[in-house]
Amino acid sequence: MKTALAITLIWLFSSVANAEYRKIDMTVFGMDCAPCAHAIHVSMKGISGVKTVDVNLNTGLVKVDLAAGNTAGFSLFQDAVKKNGFTYKGAIIVVHGTLTGPANSPALMVSGTNDRYALTPALQPADLTGLVGKTVEVSGLLSQAPKNQLPTTLRYKTIMEVQ
Repeated sequence: MKTALAITLIWLFSSVANAEYRKIDMTVFGMDCAPCAHAIHVSMKGISGVKTVDVNLNTGLVKVDLAAGNTAGFSLFQDAVKKNGFTYKGAIIVVHGTLTGPANSPALMVSGTNDRYALTPALQPADLTGLVGKTVEVSGLLSQAPKNQLPTTLRYKTIMEVQ
């Protein structure tokens, strides 16, 4: 019994450690002064699991790198922008999660969060048949969602299995 519990716990913790946001490059509209950029920097840095934040006032780009094992959901980043009076316009993300659903209409479950995205190809569709049920790294674009909603579709550029 103890062995089964230990195996279950090892599996649970290893799957959570491989399923999270790794990088978020978010375009923010409305930052036009140094105090604006500083406010976004402080808000993003205050999110648990954030390693580094770089805010470029000229381009409106906020680059966030996250620590392994974080459980921060995308809503925390979207809320950090909103609470400072700005608008999120889209984000290029790198995320680990589990590929679910049929290969012709896959979804990504970001473990450790409640985040789930329908996956659509940004370019050429990939053959995802062998990846369903596995932990994958996905990079792609989350477009701006309607007001007070989270994005539901991730337009992927790359999907690869994570060992």
